Amino acid sequence: MKTTRYSTSRQKSCQSCSNAKAKCDRKATSCSRSAHALLDFSHVDLVCPINANDIQNRWLKPYIEVAVLGQTAKTLSPSITAFTYRILKSYAAIAVRGGGHDSIPPFLHSVHVLHTLPNTPALSTCLSLIRSCENPLPGSEGVLAEVLQREMNKLYEQYGHNTCDDDDDDDSAQLLAAFQAYLVYTLVLYYRLHVGRDAADHPFLRLQQAMMHLQEIACACSARGLVCSAELQDGAQGARRPRWETWIVAETKRRTLYTMYLLDNMLTAKEGLPTFLGTELRGLPAPASKALWQASARDEWEKAYNLHLAEWYPEGGGGLLCIDELWAIPADMDEAGLGERRRRVDRWLEGVDEFGTMIEKAAEQPYCIFDKRQKALIVVIISVAATFSGFASNVYFPALPTIAKDLNVSIELVNLTVTSYLIFQGIAPSLWGPISDVKGRRITYCCTFVVFLGACIGLGEAKSYAAVLVLRCLQSTGSASTIAIGSGVIGDITTRDERGGFMGIFQAGLLVPVAVGPIIGGALADRLGWRAIFWFLAIYSGVFVVSLILLMPETLRSVVGNGSRIPSNPIARYPLVVYQRTSRVKWDVATEPAARKRIDLVGPFRILVSKQAAPVIVFLAVYYAVWQMSITAMSTLLEDRYGLGETEIGLSFIANGVGSMVGTLVMGKVLDNDYGRIKARYESRSNSAHDADGDGDSDGTNFPLEKARLRLVPIFALLQCASITLFGWTIQYAQKVHMAVPIVSTFITGWTAIATQSVIMTYLVDVFHDRSAAASASLNLARCLFAAAGTSSVMPMVNALGVGLAFTVCVVAQLVALLGLAVQWRFGARWRRELERRR
Repeated sequence: MKTTRYSTSRQKSCQSCSNAKAKCDRKATSCSRSAHALLDFSHVDLVCPINANDIQNRWLKPYIEVAVLGQTAKTLSPSITAFTYRILKSYAAIAVRGGGHDSIPPFLHSVHVLHTLPNTPALSTCLSLIRSCENPLPGSEGVLAEVLQREMNKLYEQYGHNTCDDDDDDDSAQLLAAFQAYLVYTLVLYYRLHVGRDAADHPFLRLQQAMMHLQEIACACSARGLVCSAELQDGAQGARRPRWETWIVAETKRRTLYTMYLLDNMLTAKEGLPTFLGTELRGLPAPASKALWQASARDEWEKAYNLHLAEWYPEGGGGLLCIDELWAIPADMDEAGLGERRRRVDRWLEGVDEFGTMIEKAAEQPYCIFDKRQKALIVVIISVAATFSGFASNVYFPALPTIAKDLNVSIELVNLTVTSYLIFQGIAPSLWGPISDVKGRRITYCCTFVVFLGACIGLGEAKSYAAVLVLRCLQSTGSASTIAIGSGVIGDITTRDERGGFMGIFQAGLLVPVAVGPIIGGALADRLGWRAIFWFLAIYSGVFVVSLILLMPETLRSVVGNGSRIPSNPIARYPLVVYQRTSRVKWDVATEPAARKRIDLVGPFRILVSKQAAPVIVFLAVYYAVWQMSITAMSTLLEDRYGLGETEIGLSFIANGVGSMVGTLVMGKVLDNDYGRIKARYESRSNSAHDADGDGDSDGTNFPLEKARLRLVPIFALLQCASITLFGWTIQYAQKVHMAVPIVSTFITGWTAIATQSVIMTYLVDVFHDRSAAASASLNLARCLFAAAGTSSVMPMVNALGVGLAFTVCVVAQLVALLGLAVQWRFGARWRRELERRR
């Protein structure tokens, strides 16, 4: 018969639980408290391997020159600050809610609390008193805060002046309990009673005073030992297993100390004050494994510790992972040392609990050390680099009829030079993109421009159609990859939150040639002949290569990390060192670079056919092809239907170019704003009301990325369909419609086409963030191959069906392609999460 809780509660408690007035399971032979009765925390063998006095001076660091204290400033990113905020808030909630010794903040050890709580009034009073803060009555928060602060003042008066006897184990135990209680009080004041957030009378100053007192108590507690003597043994001499009680106290002290440092950094960062690495803690062990920390019996812990010794103290060396091994990589560390550190951290992460992973996350360096000025300069450089692909393509369009006459070939054959250019424009990034993802952005840029410069010089001297055809393919090989490499650079230096705006600026630079290229090409072909176009490009590329070498730093994360590492390759080293010296971003020492990858030439093709990318890439490729078909046919149609000359044809392309630039500039801001709104809405659903001022972690796989990036695309797609229809039918009836109407329609086409392309490219860089250049190359491959097929068939279609009907067929293809976008919207999130799990 099942025993009710009422009959069970009348059974007699075991002696240990009865003395402690604790809930008992009434089975004396197996009661967990009875098992703990044999623990003895009165004799712990600890040493302090650091200068504990540096801990109590930590509050001075934001107000004194860094050089005076010998500290290193560290800028916490908003995401790290928000992450720390939410984790510490959960600690306050756990402490306030209670729920037994198994439901306590992770810097309190359940066995230690259960055994010592009756004899440590500081902590027992704290855990009882804060229960009143779980659901305070409206208006009572101020009274509760005063009560808690009075208790904190008592603790500081008793323990904050380092007056305890260093040799008295009981005093040391009371000091540790006071340290933990004061930290819990501080967390509850901030997160539950809002002291330091929206209270009056300079709340931050009140909380800062509490942090100063907390650091004094921490100093006194740390001075009595933070590491077991046995843990300090060198691996070569043979490490010893400490007593379980000694290990519990040491680990508890360190966890409490690390939590205090996280709270201090978070509060300081939220006030806009500089934050610093805890360099005074260098050499302390990182949080222990889950198996050791959660062991509930001595034999269980000893078995886990024996395995721990064998793993971390192998014969001939080794030792525990230290907290500073989670910080940035020293700049002078060689590849062997880097590999060894990576192996040690990975091994530590395999067994660590949630507290340890939180410490590892909070130790992250800034995503990129380049400040806003430097990022702006880099984006300007890559935007100018991207103009070469557009110039080489668009400057050529007004000269097509002239080239056909000069070389004595048909306009269809000259259009094949456009088709071949587009084919190689699609294929070339599939070669250069993977190379830039492995060897570096800077050196790949230099190689591509050498090829482009040579092709331009050859085209300037070309005398035959065959030479023009071959050299145009070579020219495309050199210029087309600037888009893929530039997208990779933006992925290197930006996070999702700011990527949309930078991608918009990059796309604007990419599209300047769409606006001014035909004008320049028409004027040069009309006055100096069509070969002058390529001499202009040769001069332009030569000047740019010099600027690139002088100003463009290496950004590939597998080479330079977040920009703080100095690569061994001298070509990649300059001007990166100049950027490092002049950056306004605070950073410690060099971060660990991303893992090296091999050159994967088929990577873009795998992305192209992957379900995570294929639907949306095909959708964009169709829309891009129709856009290219319209501007390829435009020069011939305007000459035939309206009788325009070369210069006039070049001027007619202005509307398309301006529309393209407007689309990408506007979309940059729209992407960032849209992302911010979706992110805020996502966090408001996942956070409680008290988390409203936190930023959250928007990089999780559950974030609705498809909604944040793609929800405006159908609008642009339908607008482009309407503008293409207008373009075709107005030129069909040129004798009745003024030429301004089809020209205005090209403005809408350029605007919507580039806005769509900007969104899709940003989305792919987000999804394939570790292969951003390859992802861009796959998109480029598809759209160029589709465009090549379209541009080679547009004039035969026009001749066979008429202008209006030919472009109506194109619009039908665009409407069918919308299915790809629908598939991505419906299944993209699930497929993206599968990809993240495989990574």
